[in-house]
Amino acid sequence: MHKVTELRILLAQSQEITVDTMVQKLQSHYFGRGMKCILVFDGFGQNKHERNIEVKFSKTGVGPDYGTADLLIKHLIEKSKNPKLLKVVSSDRDVSLFARECGCRVLTSESFWGEVKDRRTDRAEAIRESREKPQIVTKGEFDFLMKEFTKKK
Repeated sequence: MHKVTELRILLAQSQEITVDTMVQKLQSHYFGRGMKCILVFDGFGQNKHERNIEVKFSKTGVGPDYGTADLLIKHLIEKSKNPKLLKVVSSDRDVSLFARECGCRVLTSESFWGEVKDRRTDRAEAIRESREKPQIVTKGEFDFLMKEFTKKK
């Protein structure tokens, strides 16, 4: 959240709003892709699960206390059956090195959020184009276009 400008601005208002915004955008990003996403945060909070997005806090007051998000991320990587299938998003050097050593794919927070933004932009453009171009042409429209484009000048 601290590495991405739009999230940093939201974070100045509220961590809860920022987390909810991230969940919403990631649900949209991963919709229909059959992937699970786990967001990990430092500090106290209540873990939650919404569709394919799971939110975990390093301290919940229930269960193990991991102390930091970094330690929780490392724990999740270690308990994974196949870390090579994981994509770890972190701008923390220690977490990134650990993840790479375990065989995970690693992206910085900035580059991942750029991918999320690019996908949203591409989807918005596709929707706009689909509204501009008709999917089907009626017989009347076809006949009109044929007359217009086959006129001899």
